[in-house]
Amino acid sequence: MFRPLWIEINLGALGDNFRTIKRSVGKKVKIIATVKQSAYGHGLVPVAKELKNLGVDFFGVGSLEEGISLRKAGIKSPILLLSAALAQYARYFVKYRLTPTVINDELANALNQAAKRASAKLPVHLKIDTGMGRLGYYYEDAYRFVESLRQLKNISLEGIFTHLPVADTNTSFTNYQIEIFDDFISNLEKEGVHFKYRHCANSAGLAIYPKAHFNMVRPGLILYGIKPAPNIKMNLKPILALKSKVIFVKKIKAGMGVSYGRTYIARKPTNIATVSVGYADGYPWALSGLAQVIIKNSFFKLAGRVCMDHVMVDLGDREDIAIGDEVMLIGKKGKLQISVEDLAAWAKTIPYEIVSRLSLKIPRIYRK
Repeated sequence: MFRPLWIEINLGALGDNFRTIKRSVGKKVKIIATVKQSAYGHGLVPVAKELKNLGVDFFGVGSLEEGISLRKAGIKSPILLLSAALAQYARYFVKYRLTPTVINDELANALNQAAKRASAKLPVHLKIDTGMGRLGYYYEDAYRFVESLRQLKNISLEGIFTHLPVADTNTSFTNYQIEIFDDFISNLEKEGVHFKYRHCANSAGLAIYPKAHFNMVRPGLILYGIKPAPNIKMNLKPILALKSKVIFVKKIKAGMGVSYGRTYIARKPTNIATVSVGYADGYPWALSGLAQVIIKNSFFKLAGRVCMDHVMVDLGDREDIAIGDEVMLIGKKGKLQISVEDLAAWAKTIPYEIVSRLSLKIPRIYRK
C-alpha cells in the first residue's frame, strides 16, 4: 500500500447492527443481507463471510458476477439476484445454485429449460411492481404471469417481493403499497399459490413499518450503520472509516488561490495541507469548498475544488500539522465525527452514493 489512502471496516460493529436488526424483526422473520455493489462499498466477500458467521439467512446481490464470486469464496447460503438477468445467462443460475428474480416470460422460460437440462428444479422469486416503476409487471397485470409460471415444471415459486420507493418520505403511499402487496398474495393463496418467502421491506421499510416485515426483510444501508433517513431511530454503528495522510504543507500569502478555478482565494496568510484523496477515489467533486476533515482532533475545511487525486485543506494558522499526519475523511476521531450522512448532506446527494462509489482500488482493512 504505497499511496496513503485506506478504508477501515469494523466487523464487530457490523455484528452489532445485524443483531439490532434481528431483534427489531423477531426470530420468525428471515433476513436477506443486501450486499450488492461490493456490500455498498464495504467489500463483498469479507462482509458476506462475517454475516454468514453471524447467521444471516440469505444474501441479496446485484449481479450474477457477485453471486458467482460469493460461491467461489465458499459461501453456501442462498443467494438472490435482486435485479434482472438476460435470458442468455440462465444456465449460470443452475450451475452456481443462485436464485433468480423473474420478471418476464423470456427469462422464466430460459430458466426452466436450463433447469430441465440439469434435471433440477430451480427456486425463483417473483417481483411485482406496486409503485416503484422499475422492474416487474404492475401488480394488477401480474396474475397472468403467475399463471404462466405455474406451468413451468422445473422452477418453483419460492418467493415473491416488491420494492418501496418512498418508505423514508411518504407514509400513506408506502402503507398503500404494503396493503396491495398483501392483497395480491392473499388472492393468489385463494387460488392455491403459496410462497415460502414474502418480502418488501428495505432499510427504511424495516425500520419504520412493522407491517412491511412479512416473513423476510432486506436490510441494506442500516447493516452498515448508515441511516437512509433521519427519522430512523434504530441504534446503529457506522462500520466504515476513510482515512488518508497529509502529503505536503505550505504557507500561502493573502490573495493566492488554491486548486482549479481559483474558487478559493486566501484572505490572509494561511497554511495549506495537501491530502491524498480525490474524485477518482470516489470522494465527490461536489464536496469542493464544503466538506470538513479531522486532523489532530480538530475540524478543518477543504480549500478549493476536489482534484482527481488530491484535496487541499485550510489549516489557518496551525503550525503543528506535518507531512504524514493522519486525516479522517469519514469516521470518528476522539469526540469528533464525520459521518457518511454528513458527506451526503454537503454534496447534496444520498448516503448510498457516497459509500457505493468509493473506489475498489482503495485498500480495505477489516478489524474486529
